[in-house]
Amino acid sequence: MPSLEQSVKSQFEKVFSDSDWKLFKEMAELAFSEAAFLKKSDFNKVAEQKKLLVRNSRKRLLIGVGAELLLKAVYLKAGYCINRPQNERSPLRFPFSPAAAAGVPLNGADTYMLGTLIDHLAGTVTLQHPPVVTEGLRIAKVFRNKEGHVVTATHRFEPQSFRAIEAALVELYADAFRERLTVRFSLAPRERAAWRTAPLT
Repeated sequence: MPSLEQSVKSQFEKVFSDSDWKLFKEMAELAFSEAAFLKKSDFNKVAEQKKLLVRNSRKRLLIGVGAELLLKAVYLKAGYCINRPQNERSPLRFPFSPAAAAGVPLNGADTYMLGTLIDHLAGTVTLQHPPVVTEGLRIAKVFRNKEGHVVTATHRFEPQSFRAIEAALVELYADAFRERLTVRFSLAPRERAAWRTAPLT
């Protein structure tokens, strides 16, 4: 008899294939775009003194979720599996292709985690500036983990963290998708937000 968690998890089970990369990328971009343009005024049911806290928390969460979905799109587009083997003792070592996984049952309810995706990215896609990409993605991972687990009333604000994520995304879009990305996660008053892509010529 499956547990309640297993029963709910089974509603979303899927062994993903390379054709799924576009949906992953689309959902990632929705998260990133929302994060870029989110304003304090969007939270009209939040007390004024908490609007900045709530806005920034939501921005970080959206950026972290977007990063994980985007990396999964990168792996799928490059022809790699993102589902883990059902048997943890499987000889398969990530990253692996569907051909390498032939005959090995994959777990439709379990995909590789963001840290693993970041660790193996440089060996999966040719990155022009790997440190730029991995630094920004690691910050996005911290954002996602922090916002998904704890709430702090204050923190030391470092705009450079957001700038590092922007730089990583610009590089990744060029290297993995051959697209020119313009991105700015608006933070300061009157800072103009941006999220748009165009094919690289």
